Amino acid sequence: MADMNTTVTVLDACGMAKVPALLLSRPGSGKSSLIRGLAAAQAVPCETVLGSQYEPAEIGGLPYLSPDGAGVQREAPAWAKRLVAAGAGFVFLDELTTVPDSVQGPMLTVVLDRVVGDLQLPEAVRIVAGANPPDSAAGGYDLTPPMANRFCHINYEPTVEDWLHGMATRWKSLPASRAVVASTERTTATVAAVSGFIHHRPDLWDKFPQTPEESGRAYPSGRSWTMLGQVLAHVRADDVAAIQALAVGLVGEGAGMEFVQWLQHADLPDPDAVTADPSIVDWANERQDRVWAVLNGVVTLAAERGTIEAFRKAWKPLGAASDAGRTDFAAAAARTLATFRPPNAKIPAEMRKFEPLLKRAGLLSEDAA
Repeated sequence: MADMNTTVTVLDACGMAKVPALLLSRPGSGKSSLIRGLAAAQAVPCETVLGSQYEPAEIGGLPYLSPDGAGVQREAPAWAKRLVAAGAGFVFLDELTTVPDSVQGPMLTVVLDRVVGDLQLPEAVRIVAGANPPDSAAGGYDLTPPMANRFCHINYEPTVEDWLHGMATRWKSLPASRAVVASTERTTATVAAVSGFIHHRPDLWDKFPQTPEESGRAYPSGRSWTMLGQVLAHVRADDVAAIQALAVGLVGEGAGMEFVQWLQHADLPDPDAVTADPSIVDWANERQDRVWAVLNGVVTLAAERGTIEAFRKAWKPLGAASDAGRTDFAAAAARTLATFRPPNAKIPAEMRKFEPLLKRAGLLSEDAA
């Protein structure tokens, strides 16, 4: 269980990364009060939606024939219209484990695509759900795997002290979030770390639930690993508690804890520093998973920046790795880097060793060399 400060941090990081979060706790633990408190602290509205009280068509938008001849349109519910008018806020999908499968289906569009009826929710709207374990929810349902896989699952268990403080302040005073605004460099590093781990453990990339008990929980998939790479950029590299909560909450306890342990031991260098000085990496003696992760970070950073200068500089670490005997890894990175070549950018002369490879792959024309 995450402490209150970590819970607030994880919720904030998920909101910044547009990753839906799911608070799981026993009934009466204060989930609704916590989310309303977060919304009040940000001076934005909070719209609570009880899916068990809606019909499927109400969540997806009631169809009607447009009077202007535009065809069938879908009328969004009032809560979605209020959020669009405000431009920001929280959607709190409360008591999610009381929602039947027939309604969970339309709610997938809200959670993943942020679309309600014919309305697109603003970028600043954060999606959070609350749920009790199915065995303690009235008429409880397990979440379907597609729904469960779209959330970061956060086990929420406030202490007596947390509750007393909340009561005293009417839940208007919450711990400060440790989440941070993601930089290009931090995002590159977290995406590279997740990619490096999956290269190391490809068997953990996609493990669909095999039992009813697993179906409503977090599990590894391409989607949840992608979300992990995005949301980790919004927490500090030394915030172990938040990193662990996010990893376990998105890809499950087994894969999540293994990733956290790998990340701590990998101690990956900053891709920007490697690009500036490839010699800081001992390419010949590094573990294969570290070499792959470092090169992937270098390439991702160049792609994020998108400039000719970044493209040219990124070839230097690839060349250093190749010269140290890591040709296969360098060649794989070169193929990826070539796909992000800005217009009019040429491969540096000293990197011509990759020309035949890239031409065979159709990634390099004669004028690019």
